[in-house]
Amino acid sequence: MTNPALCSDAWSIRKLGVNDSKDTTAPPDDSNMDDPIKEKKNFYCQFQGDFTPPVEYSSLKETKTEHVSSCDLQSDRHSQIRCRVREWIGFLPRNVQIEKLELIFNPIRYRLFLNQLQTVECRQEKSAFQPNLSIENDQEERINVLKRLQAQFPSVAHNRKARIVRMWHGCSRKTLSDLLSDGIATLGTKDDGWYGKAMYFTSSAEYALRYSGDDGCLILCYILILNPFPIVYSDCPSNMEPAKFRFYGKGNYKNYQCHYVPIDQNDFRPPLMSKDAKFDELAVFQEANILPQIVVYLKSG
Repeated sequence: MTNPALCSDAWSIRKLGVNDSKDTTAPPDDSNMDDPIKEKKNFYCQFQGDFTPPVEYSSLKETKTEHVSSCDLQSDRHSQIRCRVREWIGFLPRNVQIEKLELIFNPIRYRLFLNQLQTVECRQEKSAFQPNLSIENDQEERINVLKRLQAQFPSVAHNRKARIVRMWHGCSRKTLSDLLSDGIATLGTKDDGWYGKAMYFTSSAEYALRYSGDDGCLILCYILILNPFPIVYSDCPSNMEPAKFRFYGKGNYKNYQCHYVPIDQNDFRPPLMSKDAKFDELAVFQEANILPQIVVYLKSG
């Protein structure tokens, strides 16, 4: 979905502070508009899809969180967005209810994401960034894991060549403000991580509840996928303690941009056969690949 304000109205770009303009009292005179602003308008017009802001910029309000604007999605005019988000959420336990939905926008991180998207597109056809599973064990199973991730690509509509997935990150309300202002990368200093020292996401909102709790938040994010490394049972077998897992506490493997692992619901490890996994986890190592878009506030009921 494209926000027409980005393409047709450079004033909307000014008002959001994308070009650091302080004047928000009246639209600028187009005849005096300098080339950099026109260039920025043209830059944003290149991107259309689910990851672009789905509301008019006039709907966004300043928040107490630095650099972050938001829009409460409870009004009737946002009913279509709410329906889509609820569809993406899918199943939630009966004792968990949705209190409200809030769209969030950080112009700095949005521009960073778009720049990274272009970088990913330049790299994804180059041989240096193609997965080389021929040197790995369990090659067939690793290919199956990659197919599971690839099956998620079509669910994100957009006009770009890059591969993008929609993922969830669960957090408490207490940490939400820090995550939105300072970035999800702040979590990387707190947990070595079973599958790498990274920022973790899942395609399942139900599974993300493990990290949010019944009264926490789910953050809907769009994530760029360049060359994911598939993690399988042999990397972290059931008889091995987590600290000895192949990728425990480590950075990204070789030149792989992220690690993807199907998860068993009982022990949170990959099952012997990935097809038996109910959930998944995506370990992302660079924050530029992540775009938070919507916060789902939960309450126990």
